[in-house]
Amino acid sequence: MKITVLVVCAFLIIGLAKAQDLQKNSFEISTFRNASNDGQIPVSSMLNYGISFNYDRYFFKRWNVGAGLGFGDFNGKGYNGAFEEFYEFKSNRNYTQYHIRVGFEPIQTKRFILGVQAEFQRFSYNAIIDRWSGGPGQPGDDPRRVTLGRAHVSGGFFGPYGIFNFSERFFLRGNYLIGIPELNYDWWSTNMSLGVGYRF
Repeated sequence: MKITVLVVCAFLIIGLAKAQDLQKNSFEISTFRNASNDGQIPVSSMLNYGISFNYDRYFFKRWNVGAGLGFGDFNGKGYNGAFEEFYEFKSNRNYTQYHIRVGFEPIQTKRFILGVQAEFQRFSYNAIIDRWSGGPGQPGDDPRRVTLGRAHVSGGFFGPYGIFNFSERFFLRGNYLIGIPELNYDWWSTNMSLGVGYRF
């Protein structure tokens, strides 16, 4: 996913000098909050929040394509459906995320823009990726071992976003997206973000 984001960014930056006069490019710093749960009883949930850096470029006036990366904190309750019970491993999660997105803006005014976007996101965090349980007669004194590693989750999101223009170059952007992360069984997620950006 890292390579995909870098390729998309490189593609967007091509022709940057020509686009500068038209202000087709934008850079944004935003805070995000991703909340997910499995909808079962008892409910298992994940809550991720942090800061992301995003680059977007406009095509055909109303369409835009963007890519970004973020980092922050991971919090989980319950069980993720694979090997891990979230409460067992609470610290040093080292949460990171990458995303690419496509947006369309049917409403564009001088001060306000309303659009819809589709986003593919992949996030990673330190996790229990394997579990071994021993017993009487098994080698070793510890009847239970876990393997720590890097867990990766991908998902698709869709929803509206709004932009308020402070001036021709500076703006405030907010997103509210709904999606399904790819886990061992169905989870439901919401993604909210609020950021400030600069057009160039």
